[in-house]
Amino acid sequence: MRDSQSLIPNPDLDAEVRRHDEDRWLASRFAPTEVRARLVAIYAVNHEIARTADVVTQPALGDIRLAWWREALVELAAGKEPRAHPTLQAFTAAARHAALSFEAWERLIEARARDFEAEPFATWVDLETYVDATAGGVMRLAIAACGDKSGACEPLVRAAAQAWGCVGLLRAEAHWRARGRSWSPREGGGAEALRARAESALAQMRAERLPAQVFPAIGYVALAPMYLRALARGRGELPLLQRQFKLIAAAATGRV
Repeated sequence: MRDSQSLIPNPDLDAEVRRHDEDRWLASRFAPTEVRARLVAIYAVNHEIARTADVVTQPALGDIRLAWWREALVELAAGKEPRAHPTLQAFTAAARHAALSFEAWERLIEARARDFEAEPFATWVDLETYVDATAGGVMRLAIAACGDKSGACEPLVRAAAQAWGCVGLLRAEAHWRARGRSWSPREGGGAEALRARAESALAQMRAERLPAQVFPAIGYVALAPMYLRALARGRGELPLLQRQFKLIAAAATGRV
């Protein structure tokens, strides 16, 4: 009974993920209940890690917070009981039922330490590595939570991560600027180069079908072209109904 109950989505956590990560949350609605619970738990942990640079101002404190999450996830990977944190409690069930790897979390946490560095990325390769570890890491965990551990989706994940990550950086440009920082690599190119990389990654995605099994884990990338068009018109957000219709169409066709 305890195992079956652990696969029921936590309503509070579900609401928290919807509030902070609605696009991933919307895609997770296409999953069966138990898979949806795993996805929500993954996204909740990701949110806790990703917001580190927003809740602490000093790099040393950020390192402590990231180390706490790394150690907590290492303990779970070793089979220990979770620390007293509601998000970890929910993620424990997801990790054990789906046998989620710690490697993706390790890369993600290491990349998030980059959020405290005042200097922008040195090269586009550095930025792509960051995006693959963050956006790509979440996708790999989510795909595993959907039951696919074959690695067959890896080419699709690499393209999807670059598309979603680049669009995310474009949407967050004002936020970064307000903190006196820039993601734009020192080797140049700026927003137009980032947009071109997102469009190139989306073209690669269009050559692949989104398998129905993993759509809940990656389908939200179908919204990336819409965000690019909105950004070109000076807007960074999209109406909920518009996003819902797009995801329904993408799920039906398997295409972004």
